[in-house]
Amino acid sequence: MATLNFNTALATDSAGTLYRIDVRTNNLSLALMSAPVQIGTGRTHDKLVYDGHGHLYGTAGGMLIQYLVSQPKPAGSQHIGQRRDIGAGFVLKTLASTGDDRLLANTADGRLIEYRIDSAGGWSSKLLASADWSGFEKLVSPGGGLYYGVTSAGGMYWYQDVNPTDGSGSDIVYHNDDPVDISGWTQTLLSAEPETAACMGRSYAYVLPQSAVPRSELDDPHHDYAAIDIQVPIGTPVYAVTRGTVGHIDGGFGNGITLTSADGTTYIYGHLDSRGVAAGTVVKPGQYLGESGNTGQSTGPHLHFEIRIGGVKHCPQPLLLALYDGQAPPTPSSLPISGCSY
Repeated sequence: MATLNFNTALATDSAGTLYRIDVRTNNLSLALMSAPVQIGTGRTHDKLVYDGHGHLYGTAGGMLIQYLVSQPKPAGSQHIGQRRDIGAGFVLKTLASTGDDRLLANTADGRLIEYRIDSAGGWSSKLLASADWSGFEKLVSPGGGLYYGVTSAGGMYWYQDVNPTDGSGSDIVYHNDDPVDISGWTQTLLSAEPETAACMGRSYAYVLPQSAVPRSELDDPHHDYAAIDIQVPIGTPVYAVTRGTVGHIDGGFGNGITLTSADGTTYIYGHLDSRGVAAGTVVKPGQYLGESGNTGQSTGPHLHFEIRIGGVKHCPQPLLLALYDGQAPPTPSSLPISGCSY
């Protein structure tokens, strides 16, 4: 199974038929939006991942294969093609993607390996760990140097690669004493949307899936006051930008959420379709808050995001751009108060 975006996945059945699966996300329970769409046949891959940048990777008989995905919701085989055989010898226990033409895998003998694919179809590998990774039956990464492994007993453990681009595993921080859960993750398949997370000391996180809008949308002039409206479809997940206490607001914000950090800074999420956390909940950076929408005083589906310190609005655009780029963000108090135009 490969996740294309926040509500679209690809999966093959035992006969090698590839399907597109659309998930209804603006609901508190997981359900299909519609019947699976058949994409094509002959896809007898034992593993399937998407890199978030148009390339689908699969392994079959030890061969690593690359395909080009030309649509966010492929309607048929015409949207997934240009097969390229990358190489043989990819006998892997799991396969995940960490970003643009970057793959992560573990092997039965415990190695953790990173693969990078170049534009000509060549590949290189880096050994991130030589042992101790054989216990994971599933491996996924939402980007940001975050790796999640699931054991045969259903325990999920998380790891942070402080610099995921350096090709070295010496800076991987092991959180074995702080698992996501020691049991319960017994799904047959598990997948993550690439590049949807950032991890910088776990102080801040980007507020949307990385693929929700291009970077250029984050610095468009649009307001004469310090706030930002990001046009995203109804049902796009929104995440906590930092650790804080959740509040609910209504009125012009529709289904609105406030997030107040320990220093008193308040972050406002407006016009949500649904709220996913109760008022009074303390959340961590990157934790799910709800789904974007078109409620309240809104002229179209979007996320309204603003920052207030002592009641004064500070422009969130520099902070969001830094988080999108995986950089350390500026302090909220240093953000301008004169508006969000460049």
